[in-house]
Amino acid sequence: MCGLIAVLQGATLAPLPTLRRALNALHHRGPDAGGEWQDEGVYLGHRRLAIIDLQTGQQPMHSADRRYVIVFNGEIYNFRELKQELAAAGARFVTKSDTEVILEGYRHWGPAVVEKLNGMFAFVIWDRLTQSAFAARDRLGIKPLSWAVKGDALIISSTLEPFVEFGVFDELDPVAIRDLMTFDYVPAPRSIRKTVRKLEPGCRFEWRPGGGEPTIESYWTPPAVDDAMEAPGEAELESLLERSVSRQLVSDVPIGVFLSGGIDSSLLVALMARHSDRPIKTYSVSFSGKEADESAVAAMVARQFGTEHSVLRAEEVDGTALQHLIGSLDEPFCDAALVPLYALSRLTRAHVKVTLSGDGGDEIFGGYEKYVRLAPNAAPTRVSGAVRWSLETLRWRPRGVGRLYERTLSGAESVRYAYARYGDFPVFRKDLSQLFSRDFREGASIDEFFEPWDRIGRTYGGHTDCDLLMRADLRTYLSENCLVKTDRASMLASLEVRVPFLDELLLDRIVPLHASQKIVGGQLKALLLPLAKRLLPPEVWNRPKHGFNVPVEVHLAGIWRGVVDDALRWGERHFGVFNYRYLRRLQRINLSEHAVGLELWNPVVLLTWAMAQAARRSAA
Repeated sequence: MCGLIAVLQGATLAPLPTLRRALNALHHRGPDAGGEWQDEGVYLGHRRLAIIDLQTGQQPMHSADRRYVIVFNGEIYNFRELKQELAAAGARFVTKSDTEVILEGYRHWGPAVVEKLNGMFAFVIWDRLTQSAFAARDRLGIKPLSWAVKGDALIISSTLEPFVEFGVFDELDPVAIRDLMTFDYVPAPRSIRKTVRKLEPGCRFEWRPGGGEPTIESYWTPPAVDDAMEAPGEAELESLLERSVSRQLVSDVPIGVFLSGGIDSSLLVALMARHSDRPIKTYSVSFSGKEADESAVAAMVARQFGTEHSVLRAEEVDGTALQHLIGSLDEPFCDAALVPLYALSRLTRAHVKVTLSGDGGDEIFGGYEKYVRLAPNAAPTRVSGAVRWSLETLRWRPRGVGRLYERTLSGAESVRYAYARYGDFPVFRKDLSQLFSRDFREGASIDEFFEPWDRIGRTYGGHTDCDLLMRADLRTYLSENCLVKTDRASMLASLEVRVPFLDELLLDRIVPLHASQKIVGGQLKALLLPLAKRLLPPEVWNRPKHGFNVPVEVHLAGIWRGVVDDALRWGERHFGVFNYRYLRRLQRINLSEHAVGLELWNPVVLLTWAMAQAARRSAA
């Protein structure tokens, strides 16, 4: 894993010390080495976490003919096969790195190179002859890439931190704030900063000086249902999974695996064990609460496959540590599971530089109960229209009214209510109109709160069914939440995380299947279950699904109470986004009943992040 920046036609944008400060803002993404290249107003910078070709893989890297220069973040798992193909076509290679394969692939295939790459990647290539740039991001956005135009210059970076060094810390985007409150994250192409954009997953762009914004096109989206495709049998599926795992084990440094005790990570351990001549290293996190603690099941899997297992007790992150973690993010992110995942990443990094994760298994194979619960044949209980009208027009909203209101929804409305933390809902707690201050509401376009999700949904016809939910989740919840969470938590700890369930082998074979082939008779992950039953102990597959469940409401009233107090006090003085009378009411309820969690957490995260940003600007 690495971090990169590119400043194109930026001769007058910033002096070299500023460029280097911008690059070093990404030090945590690549602590092993730093490299830079300059030529006629072009600056490419790279921070390296060395995983493959430790001796000759330094970046920025030139192509063999010196025409192209690249900065690259990620891993290409099929680079050896591509290298052979390119060598047969006359390409010359001087390193053993996958970076050089991208360069020579671009020289040979042009922009179509991205369609041949199997892996996780974000990169920028500068063409010294035509004075143009080409950039791309992997299919599902495992690796990040952001950009902004300032004057005549184009600035590109892995994440948002370096933009501050170039004065791109203008006002926050009110629609992005709305999205953050609604989804827990800011969906691409927006970022929290008004003038910075994130390249969407599966996209590539080209840019020439004087051309304004880059020309962006999509080269991959999750495919629609292929009714002619049959589901793989157990033997074929096992082969696909094993191939995906084996080629993601390519590394010149030791590799471990996050072992939660669930089906996905346990299958990774079972398949990894077949390809290692020594015990694999597995890492689990234990929690004090029995409901969230899966460490005993993980230990059972570790014993079965003879792994070198470490149970890392999740330390209690106090208020100071939490403020530091939130303030370290390039933009605010509200999935509270980031906290234990960062703790696990930091502790794992003490042992290995690379680990595998089961991210993506639920979205690819149908592992969420919501896919069944929100399917068309699971119609909600109807409540009379008069009741709904009354709930929407009440000036005073009694406690518990949200549960009654939810029963009046059907179809797309029920999906919106289930997926949104906040929205255009005239009910207590989930109502953006109550959350935001009067002056802020208009710019936030509250009535369009679900547009980022709807935009994806419309590409699949907009009919709300299980297939739509699963495909939309790939481009929204998986790409924008799960993968961002994993990238930011692991990279803050300088740890590379690979995700075999999102290998192109599985994407191409499994995603086009109809949902009824993945969820059979209400059984989630029906394709994986026979394999799990054969390879794993019953304690793994014969129990309810768990996750990194953080008791937010308890912590906000306990060890994180000071974070809430600090955030609200600062916000009342400096941040006019919220209705603080409403937030104070939520805090009082939570202090007395531990009954308000994420509805209070999301605003507190934004305020804590904004407060840290303001402190940095003051200190600069």
